[in-house]
Amino acid sequence: MRPPLLAKSYDHRDFKGAPPDFALLTQHSRDVAAACASLAEVVGPAALEAAGLDAREGERFAATLRLCGWMQDLGKANSDFQAMVRGQTQIQQLVRHEVVSGFLVWLDPAIRGWLAPMEESLLVATWGALGHHRKFDDEAGINLGTALTVHAAHEDFATILRDMAADLGLPEPPSFARDFTIGRNRRGDADRAAGPMRQQMVDGFRDAEAAFQDESARRFVALVKGFGIAADVVASAVARRGVTAARYSLPESIGRSLSTTLTRGDLTALIHRWAWRTYDRDAPADLSQLPPGFGYRPFQERVAASPSRVTLAEAGCGSGKSVAAYLWAREWAARREAAGASGFRLFFCLPTTGTSTEHFKDYALEADVPAELVHSRASVDLHTLATTADQEEDDDQDARAGATRRDRTAPAESALRAERDKIEALALWDARVAVATADTVLGLMANARRALCALPAIVQSAIVFDEIHAFDDQLFGHLLVFLRNFPGIPVLLMTASLPEARRRALAEVRSDLHIVPGPPDLETLPRYLLVEAEGVEACWPEIDGCLREGGKVLWVRNRVEWANAAYRSARERFQGMSVDVYHSRLRYRDRSRRHRRVIDRFKRAGVPALLVATQVAEMSLDLSADLLVTDEASVPAMIQRLGRLNRRATPESPGSPKQALIVPITAKRDIAPYSEEEIEASRVWRSGLMKLGRALHQRDLSEQFALVASGRSLDYSAAEEAAVFLGVPERTGLWRTRPGSTRGAGYTVTVLLERDMDAHRREHGARVPAAEWLREHEVSIPIAQGVVSWPRVAGLPVAPEDAVTYDYDDSTGEGTGARWRES
Repeated sequence: MRPPLLAKSYDHRDFKGAPPDFALLTQHSRDVAAACASLAEVVGPAALEAAGLDAREGERFAATLRLCGWMQDLGKANSDFQAMVRGQTQIQQLVRHEVVSGFLVWLDPAIRGWLAPMEESLLVATWGALGHHRKFDDEAGINLGTALTVHAAHEDFATILRDMAADLGLPEPPSFARDFTIGRNRRGDADRAAGPMRQQMVDGFRDAEAAFQDESARRFVALVKGFGIAADVVASAVARRGVTAARYSLPESIGRSLSTTLTRGDLTALIHRWAWRTYDRDAPADLSQLPPGFGYRPFQERVAASPSRVTLAEAGCGSGKSVAAYLWAREWAARREAAGASGFRLFFCLPTTGTSTEHFKDYALEADVPAELVHSRASVDLHTLATTADQEEDDDQDARAGATRRDRTAPAESALRAERDKIEALALWDARVAVATADTVLGLMANARRALCALPAIVQSAIVFDEIHAFDDQLFGHLLVFLRNFPGIPVLLMTASLPEARRRALAEVRSDLHIVPGPPDLETLPRYLLVEAEGVEACWPEIDGCLREGGKVLWVRNRVEWANAAYRSARERFQGMSVDVYHSRLRYRDRSRRHRRVIDRFKRAGVPALLVATQVAEMSLDLSADLLVTDEASVPAMIQRLGRLNRRATPESPGSPKQALIVPITAKRDIAPYSEEEIEASRVWRSGLMKLGRALHQRDLSEQFALVASGRSLDYSAAEEAAVFLGVPERTGLWRTRPGSTRGAGYTVTVLLERDMDAHRREHGARVPAAEWLREHEVSIPIAQGVVSWPRVAGLPVAPEDAVTYDYDDSTGEGTGARWRES
């Protein structure tokens, strides 16, 4: 009797006899199909509504998804895959297992004929199966390798076909008297040739693309592919936790997670608890009442009452947009409750990790809502997934094929990153409120693994995208495509100011866009006195004067090295005062500590404090300064920086306008990270503001911005092509499934420090660090050529001590963080 076919690897030390159920191809195939059926039942209606598809498509969606689930791993019944999953990790597979699945269901006459009753679903289900590892497109080739054997005559293969027939209502399946071989081409003794078969399959797919010109047809395909990926992941997670099939139920697990419902009462408690904290009073046990004298602003109530599924709240900093967002979400929760719907959650998406952290602490951490802080550094309860072999999740496998590589651990690192993405995405299924980065949702447009795995939760949600002015062109393009193709998802967009071209682009993709302007009494309150400083030295007397009066000073510099230099000078000048520096060159655990300390120091009335920061201050710090000193920057950046000046002023307590000192950039080489065009537009903007000859308010800033903002229109067709999740016929998407890009290229790379890894090895030996440890010790440094040659741990480069130094005192919390050593 032949050994059983495997779908997953397992530790033979833990299972000394027969393989566990979760590792068996027969059981995993059943599990994925069961997950597909449960997802279609529990979330299918919400998914179709979210994508603006007819509810009557539900039956076809369920049938197509179940067929896709059965087909995904049929191709694992081949000798290359079985060798790999049994420990031959360096084997070069002739073709990936999902391509073998495609050969079987699309080209094998016996199986294709057997599947004829499901012809309506077969094409899309095949595309979903081929794409469930995001590795099939025009470039997916045939590797150098010997012929593989398809174990078609294996009893397990026959069992899977019989199970398929029973589940899908198909006739008796074909049986195979013998295995057959697939070679690279027609030479040799192979029964079939991979190259010609792949070409025949792709040619058929290209011919079929003409039927998918309509956006709704492409949305259907994308949903099947996305849900198929999510089904595979949840099946692996639940089965690995249960080990034996008798100890777990996928329908029960999926139903429990995705029936999670955020209620009106949940959001009322969250908002009220926050209101009591802002009054510096302990919240009562009964959170049904607001503190005495607390009331919502008319602006917040207008946002909450928006009749549209897409709303733009455009209001200045400090106008109460966050509370407005939770009131808006509460109204949607009430509507869902009235409709008797279960399964509803809120995604609150911000552009940066630091912003998410502070927002999460302010609103969700102490609320009774079990919120998950889900971004790339969030700490979640990690379980383990049933896995295959490292090369199955190696994102760079094709690029490395046939090449000698210095780093042979790269496939393992990709596998670890994949596992982290999947586990953190599954955590979203149970969350009622998820405070996350925008990439968590908009990564869906780029086939990002985490977003795809979170898709069942996303389609059940109301989504807030805050600070959308901070999105780069690529991310904003993904937002446009998302809004157009998910018209059924309630979305709230928030910003202090938005260029007219972007506002116009939003209106073009969504004719139902409802715009809520900010509160006039707050936006027209005089707050700022702009002063063009002659240089850094000219600012010191003003800083000194503000601090001597017990004031708070925020100094924003455009580069980390400039911020560190200003910080060191300030510590020498103002000894005994609170002086901090805040930027991204700190390990995440140190940055979190610094973040909290800065917020606390700025809250102490009458106690002087100076913070020198970089661009992280634009969105990551909810503080109010009495004096702002800032390098000149782009207009959106300047508006955000000014939003931290005199932030707490209200019509009831206006105070006096506060000074903002603008330090000019005098050398062309110092313009980066901005462009010359951005700096010139900023100067024109400031000139217009100066000509007003008075203290400025928030509306002045946005109105002047509208006058100088580039009228350059956004190219939706380019955004659509980049959104590979949906794709464009003959170019992207449909039968092609590859990850795209969510953000434009950055200037930094995330690394671990050699000294931290040495300390971890002393304590834990050779064990790979846990995900939480990795996130606590991550630090960003400027990209340099040497990084590519460094060793890696879990995908993160380890910076050698002789290349990168790190300045931080754990006992005092002082230090400037990481920097390259001077050569």
